[in-house]
Amino acid sequence: MRLARLDKHLGMAPLYPLSICLTRLKAAVAMLFLIVTSSACAQPLPSDAVDGPVELPDTTVSQPATAAVSRVTLRSGDLPNVQLSAELLYQILAAEIAIQRGELVPAANTTLALARETTDPRLAQRAVELYAAIGDLQGALASAEVWVRSAPHDQEARLTQLALSAAAGQTKGLVAALIEQVDQAPNMTEAMGRVMNILKRMPDPEQALPLLDQVVQGSVAKGTLAAHMALADMARATENYPRALQEARAALALEPSSEDAAMRVLDYGLPVDAATALRNAKAFARNHPDARQLRLMLAGKLAEKGDVDSALDELALMSAEFPEDFDLLFMRAQLAYRDQRLSQARAFLEEYVAVQTQRQAAIAAGASDAGGALVDAYTMLARIAQDQGDPDLAIEFLGRIDEPSAQYAARLRQASIRAEQGRVDEAIAMIDALHAADQDEQLIGVLTMSQILRKAERYEQAIERLEMANEDIPDSIEIQYELGMLLERESRHDDMEKYLRQVIELDPSYAHAYNALGYSLADRGVRLEEAQELIERAHQLLPQDPYILDSLGWVKFRLGENEAAEQYLRQAYQISPEAEIAAHLGELLWVTGRRAEAREIWAQGQALDANDPALIDTLARFGVEP
Repeated sequence: MRLARLDKHLGMAPLYPLSICLTRLKAAVAMLFLIVTSSACAQPLPSDAVDGPVELPDTTVSQPATAAVSRVTLRSGDLPNVQLSAELLYQILAAEIAIQRGELVPAANTTLALARETTDPRLAQRAVELYAAIGDLQGALASAEVWVRSAPHDQEARLTQLALSAAAGQTKGLVAALIEQVDQAPNMTEAMGRVMNILKRMPDPEQALPLLDQVVQGSVAKGTLAAHMALADMARATENYPRALQEARAALALEPSSEDAAMRVLDYGLPVDAATALRNAKAFARNHPDARQLRLMLAGKLAEKGDVDSALDELALMSAEFPEDFDLLFMRAQLAYRDQRLSQARAFLEEYVAVQTQRQAAIAAGASDAGGALVDAYTMLARIAQDQGDPDLAIEFLGRIDEPSAQYAARLRQASIRAEQGRVDEAIAMIDALHAADQDEQLIGVLTMSQILRKAERYEQAIERLEMANEDIPDSIEIQYELGMLLERESRHDDMEKYLRQVIELDPSYAHAYNALGYSLADRGVRLEEAQELIERAHQLLPQDPYILDSLGWVKFRLGENEAAEQYLRQAYQISPEAEIAAHLGELLWVTGRRAEAREIWAQGQALDANDPALIDTLARFGVEP
């Protein structure tokens, strides 16, 4: 259960899933005893250290139920020594149980109160996690401040507090604290990296560069390579390319052989003066032929500018200078393929295959990466063969893959190609003949078969296969979600809802399950309030997902909230212009009297996909000619 996507740079551990609720509660009791014991509380107990039923000592249960923490003894370098009480035990367990129930607000409030009362830094850190999970920045910051007071020498606590202060836009004292961090750091590059990570959290990115300037000017970092590089990167983040280029050039002047600085001069110089940036990069490459990353970047930038010939020439020159760098051949093939030079790409790949085959034969099995390299090559050769209209050759290339870890996927791809040829029964037989090495491969095979049957509009057969697989692989979110989608298509709405609710129960953070169920209700015009709640939950989990935005707009339209509906539908269409979204937006415009706009949107939808069922149905209902 992913309660939140906590930033690993803040040092926050993820919250625990429901599946380990009991273990977590046991660990909470263990942590309590660590808090209240004396010399034994120097190190926390692992979360799995309590194995079996927890029995409290007699001295604990004899405490009055209303007893409070009456004494906190602090010793430098140690965890606090807190007198145990039944009330303290109750509050910690109540907070943990609330977490498992998804009631994070009261859990966070209780944990912060306990952290303040006991001065235990682990409780303060836990409170930071909880407030971050519910998006309460001020609560997280308040908890981080308690954490720092409880563990003033804990670098993680201090960095977390600084990061949260920056995220909250609180600049008072921030520069001084960052200068202190830089001045005390043994490694300047790492120190400037931490400063960058903190300042990048500022809600107004334009504030970050001036603050970084102040930190650099006031610290020992002034004039160093790390400082110029950091300033260049921060200026780039705010799209201040002239300043970014200025700092990158200063870094390169300070250390003329720095490949990292030269790469920044190229990257940040392109928007300012592309010709000069490319010319300077070529000069650096000639003077520093070992600068592999810069030369690869140069080839990529040349290709982006449409000069594929020069990009290929740069890679060919590298290949001539470093004949043992076999990856360059594959890169040349990729570049040629992206430019749709299919024959040239195939020639590069065949040369690459020959080299890797020789390497594979000359070295003991598993002692090189030749096997994996051949998988990549044959996969791309198969793609080229398909693009050239030769599916049989594509299947032949995939058949050459003998790497055990890739064989199953290659055979599934062969089956998919056969299905694309209309040979569906042959494709199904190919999948049935495979032997999955484990449950993961079995799941991939089942889902591939389902997709093949769905595209062939053999829905009942797909459902039957998935139901059988659901017996073999119980509690598979993927299978149950796919079943729900197919059952919805077959108008078996009760069965569809059963499976989607099982998905939600298995993974309460699976946004698309909420969305699918909510959209189905909204589209049928039933239980609209419930539909809205489901879709809004999905929107909380994935706020920028265009399909969820479309669903939210659609349910708002069904509820008569046309202004909000239009806002969401337009946002969805802007992110992902698709025919079905165009159908929904056009219907809203038509119903609200803006028929010319509706026709225009529908026309755009037809240009995107004239065969979209939702669009066809919408046009038919309103009597609009395609």
